[in-house]
Amino acid sequence: MKKILSLSLSIGFALAVHAQVNQLKPQPRLSKITEKAVVGNNDPIVFTTEINPTAASNRAADVVIGETWYDLQSNSSMAQRFWVFDDGTMGATWTRGMNATAYADRGSGYNYYDGTSWGPWPTERVEDVRTGWPSYAPYGVNGEIICSHTFTDAGLVFSWRENKGEGDWNYFNFVGPTGHEGIAWPRMITSGENHDIIHLIANIKSTVNGGTPYEGQDGALSYSRSSDGGLTWDPQNVILEGVSADYFSGIDADSYAWAAPQGNTIAFVYFSGITDGVVMKSDDGGDNWERLLFYESPLPFFTGEEGNLPKCGGGDGYNAVAIDDDGLVHVAFGRQIHIDEDPAAGWNYYPYSDGLVYWKEGMDALDTAKITADILPEDWSEHYLYLNGNLAAYTQPHGNDTIVGVVYYGASLTSMPQLVVYGDNNGKKIININYSAVSVGYDNSEFNFRHIWGRFSEDDGNWSQFIDYTGDVFHIFSECVYPTVSQNIVNQKIALIYQSDNMPGTSIQPTPPAHDPLLNTIVYLPVGPFIAVGESEEGISQCEISQNFPNPFNGVTYVEVSLNKTSNVSLEVYTLTGQKIVANDYGLKSTGNHTLKIDGSQLTTGVYFYTVTAGQNKVTRKMMVE
Repeated sequence: MKKILSLSLSIGFALAVHAQVNQLKPQPRLSKITEKAVVGNNDPIVFTTEINPTAASNRAADVVIGETWYDLQSNSSMAQRFWVFDDGTMGATWTRGMNATAYADRGSGYNYYDGTSWGPWPTERVEDVRTGWPSYAPYGVNGEIICSHTFTDAGLVFSWRENKGEGDWNYFNFVGPTGHEGIAWPRMITSGENHDIIHLIANIKSTVNGGTPYEGQDGALSYSRSSDGGLTWDPQNVILEGVSADYFSGIDADSYAWAAPQGNTIAFVYFSGITDGVVMKSDDGGDNWERLLFYESPLPFFTGEEGNLPKCGGGDGYNAVAIDDDGLVHVAFGRQIHIDEDPAAGWNYYPYSDGLVYWKEGMDALDTAKITADILPEDWSEHYLYLNGNLAAYTQPHGNDTIVGVVYYGASLTSMPQLVVYGDNNGKKIININYSAVSVGYDNSEFNFRHIWGRFSEDDGNWSQFIDYTGDVFHIFSECVYPTVSQNIVNQKIALIYQSDNMPGTSIQPTPPAHDPLLNTIVYLPVGPFIAVGESEEGISQCEISQNFPNPFNGVTYVEVSLNKTSNVSLEVYTLTGQKIVANDYGLKSTGNHTLKIDGSQLTTGVYFYTVTAGQNKVTRKMMVE
């Protein structure tokens, strides 16, 4: 049941605070990632504005590619688990376990799209031992490779085969340094012309996770590289300067992720949420590294035990990074507020923290003053992040519906980001961000569900309208989390996979968990292509198309078409997700000027694209309905 309160403020959403329970009360955040704390049900957030102009996807039922009862896909940042190959085939993997609750059968679930259809759901794991936390990548001329951890002294398992989608898997193991063999929570990518260079980062366990200190850090991040299929490694289990004891007292497991390589440029992000947020970047395939600081911490060596952190604006550990065609890195993370004022109480965070933060190479580093310690800023339009192009998303209102409760993921309200940066058909840089967000108006009377959302930018600091990809009739009672996007763009198409069931939270954590084990589905979701804006070279010489006027508009707008020769003229209007909603054929038009009318009286507020076709020439531009 949705609770509606008649509380009105000038901001887009407001807080209802009761004297006996303060929903802004911080909750414990433990460093042992296998035992995270309970987030209780708090008083509701009331949204008092009209429904936001979010674009509905209006898509069909889910394309399910697998299932799992084991539903903890990550403690924070997601590994690369999905890849679209250049020939249009696709491979996907996830942590799969069907025997609750010990999950002795846990391992990598896998499915393959052959260009026509997905294969049957897997009935067993890829590996021949118990594993978890897979990374997936292309390998060799036509192959594929998976890296997962055993969480034993056997370290990591690599599963590979020469031809993707067929044949038996081959295996080899990789262990950590002597005395620290059981490295875990790996992230793997491959680079090189034939994807035959393996790059690996993995966590050398901290004491709270069963390990011992290593090279001055309680929890460390090692880097390894192999060019011969794992026979030799150079370097092997090195601690890169930039994430060493000179900069961090320890590295939190799962708070790191790779970008897909661009040629010889590789990069990974690390951000625990309070200590420095950094990107480690190499332009020569891993020989030399540069440290890029995107968040400057007030306490770089913070451990959560000092009791000396006042209310602080930072991140939630869910990070993503991408490299564009120019070799520049882009970062996204969930905005989160932390506090540690009592050594006995430990590190605490505010589960109602809102905002998804974006940063790209060349921007100034962020800090707590720029992120601010406001859990829910009163007016995003006046916030530093918004004014400087750093605010990628925030919680969307839904009439007068409320947030009735936030279940534990250790995440902010808008989190679990995935980034893709690419050039459209006209060479314009597009920054696409997808994420999982608490969705107002969708709940089970105890907690709100999370949906998969998306926005994009043309690298100008302005972001498109919000798109709720799972805000349709098929997902009224769906928890949609852990999105993993393929950063390899084929034919301008963007796609991802995510996990879904009908209960918020997981059955693995906290203690006690949010709910009993449930069967989850792994869902394939295409979220593109997005319409290219611009004009062809032929179009420049044979016709001229104006920007619609007025723009923005409410009701009717017009487009001027100037033809250099007699041509058939037509006009089409599309939503952000590429759905055609208007198609007018004006027939053969003579040379000269013509005015086309677009009636937008039936369109909801938001961004649309219109395409004018004159003969063989097309021009696409963006328009906005108020």
